[in-house]
Formats: sequence, C-alpha cells, structure tokens
Amino acid sequence: MRTDQHRLPGVGTLHVLHAADGHHVGILQHADDRRELVVYDPADPDTRRTGVLLTAAEARVLAGVLGVDGPTLHCARLDRYADRLAVLQVLIGAAASAGRSSADAAVDGAVVAAVVREDEVVVPPDGRLRPGDVVVVVGRPDAALEMIDLLTGA
Repeated sequence: MRTDQHRLPGVGTLHVLHAADGHHVGILQHADDRRELVVYDPADPDTRRTGVLLTAAEARVLAGVLGVDGPTLHCARLDRYADRLAVLQVLIGAAASAGRSSADAAVDGAVVAAVVREDEVVVPPDGRLRPGDVVVVVGRPDAALEMIDLLTGA
C-alpha cells in the first residue's frame, strides 16, 4: 500500500491510501480537527464517490478497528534516486516509537535529516519523537529502511 499526504490550504490535510487492488481511500483531517473518510472512484482516482464525516468518537472507534495500537510505522513517502539514495518520510504513531530520540539512531549510510512537528520543520532534529511527528530519513535505501526500523522498534 502506498500513501500520499497533501496539504489543502484553508481545508486541512488529505491522506490518500492507494490499495494494491487499485482502490483509493482518503482521510481528510480538517483544519478544525474534524475527520472525513473519503472513497474515490477506482476508474478515476480524482473523482470522489462518497465521504463520511466522522465525530471524534467515531474516528477513535475506526482507529481502534484498524489497529492503531499495532504497527507504528506509516511510510508517508518514499523517493528513490538512481537506486542509490532514498528519502523516506515516516509518520510516528502513538505506540512504541513515540518517546524515542532521533539522536539515538545511528546507522552507517543514513541520517535523520529533519522532523516535521505540526507545521514546524526541526533541523537538526532534537529531543524525543512524539505521536504525529514525521521523521525524514535520507541515505542509501537499505540503510534508510534500517534507520526507520531502529527508530520505530519494528
């Protein structure tokens, strides 16, 4: 599964999940913190079929059903350049990875280049990772993935 994250000025942030079967599902986090589940037309991924506005309680129930307390790794984006360089953006979940320090991670061939926290980019990254942080790792593809494993405890 591949995911994309898009900032929508004045609206919020859209997270689109691209499933292996070709379907696209979005979670729109509105600027006022409302959540909306969006289903796209498989024949035209730019066409919205339907949307469900979720209350905070409904969003928590859905998160529980989806197993938010399970895997903490969410690769928001992976870019490769000539198979020698990878740039990964990973969303830190609410479980095991929160509280770890980006400074504790040491992998030959990869570095934590930045942490995006809310609307702030922290360079160089410092302190403990928090749920909702996006960690940006740059390095050789194998080393970058190892760094993510180290940071998330995967």
